[in-house]
Amino acid sequence: RLNCQKAAMRSLRLARNSSIHDHERLVYEGWILYDTGHRDEALEKAEQSLSLQRSFEAFFLKAYALGDSSLDVESALSVVQLLEHANSCASDNLRKGQAYNNMGSIYVDCDLLDEATECYSIALSIKHTRAHQGLARVHFLKNRKKAAFDEMTSLLKIAKNSASAYEKRSEYAERDAAKSDLNMATLLDPTRTYPYRYR
Repeated sequence: RLNCQKAAMRSLRLARNSSIHDHERLVYEGWILYDTGHRDEALEKAEQSLSLQRSFEAFFLKAYALGDSSLDVESALSVVQLLEHANSCASDNLRKGQAYNNMGSIYVDCDLLDEATECYSIALSIKHTRAHQGLARVHFLKNRKKAAFDEMTSLLKIAKNSASAYEKRSEYAERDAAKSDLNMATLLDPTRTYPYRYR
């Protein structure tokens, strides 16, 4: 959805047109609306879907739609609650991991770092590798820079996009190690602009 918007929209429309159940069709319609900038209408579709059947995807869509704007702590925690409802519904580990990862990000924004750590740890336990980045950020915010660096090293061992992982790890490295990581990112993908800027 982020990198290939036209293909994503085509897939969402095919999914909507192929839906057997109304609650599923409403979720796909909601994502189409969300991705075209109609957040309130997307939220309405999520609520309509939930009125027919509780599902991970409907709660997830509702959380995205509500969390799209700048939130105070109380509103942010209501989004966490929606993601918890999502994870109480049947889904695969990839989606559940995404939900825990998103919950961790919200807790970080609310300065609830212990709660964020718990969410990221659960996400990692079900193989959601992106949570390494979130956990590294928590370590950094707790003034544990080496632990943040080590967390990103763990990600590097399993990352599919190593150039991106080297970029991220450089943020937590000492000067020489950071330069080495940025050089490696450029070696792996010379088209990335971040390493040139930060070297």
